[in-house]
Amino acid sequence: MALLAAAPAAAHAAAAGSVTHAAGAVSATVAWDATADAGDLGIANPQLWVVRGGVRYDLTIADICEEGCVLSADSRAFPSILKVADLDGDGEPEVLVDTFSGGAHCCLTTRVEVWDGTGYRSHDVQWGDVEYTLKDADGNGTQELVGSDPRFAYAFSSYADSGFPVLVYNLVGGRPVDTTKKYPKLIEHDAFHWRGDVRAARRGADVRGILAAYAADEYRLGRGRNATAEIAHQRRLGHISKAFGPFLLKRLRAWQYR
Repeated sequence: MALLAAAPAAAHAAAAGSVTHAAGAVSATVAWDATADAGDLGIANPQLWVVRGGVRYDLTIADICEEGCVLSADSRAFPSILKVADLDGDGEPEVLVDTFSGGAHCCLTTRVEVWDGTGYRSHDVQWGDVEYTLKDADGNGTQELVGSDPRFAYAFSSYADSGFPVLVYNLVGGRPVDTTKKYPKLIEHDAFHWRGDVRAARRGADVRGILAAYAADEYRLGRGRNATAEIAHQRRLGHISKAFGPFLLKRLRAWQYR
């Protein structure tokens, strides 16, 4: 997945605006003021409030936006920056706000506001500059945050040649948790995609990034032998150096893929 639907909004970010969405007894609003000097970003005073059962809770996203934020009103062109959805099936909707800090390759943050019985607790998911979607990935009636692992950007090759394995967050115990292993069909589909790209690469192409994404998926599936076999195959073809395989495997272990 590549970045980032929100980014083009920077050109229009000088205007004030607001977005409101609701689900069940919860309504959420993100609002912001215009600035006289738009610069690259151009919003001021970002605000977030949630109305639950008629009671208003003033929250904050200003801390995410200390160095600038792109916020945009809803449009057909881009996904909404604000979502209200029951992520864990307990009947209590959560509030999600997406902010983009600006810059060539950074940074999308999803702030998840979770009701704890007396108020809202904030949890942030950092996506780097890879996007995500909110969808029911396993058909059980609740939605997951489905995106890609941003740590792979630049880790093995240039950004343009990087591959990003699938990454899934569920709301568990009131906080977003990486539960990717629970979705083998998603991982299988992702691995098939990356293996196809690796095998289709032309002579001289930099396959290190997409090979890393493929290997990560295979290890998630418990099929490390497939990963090491492909690494050896690419080494025989001369597409990677002798040192790259051990380096990749060490990094995957540090990131708990293997």
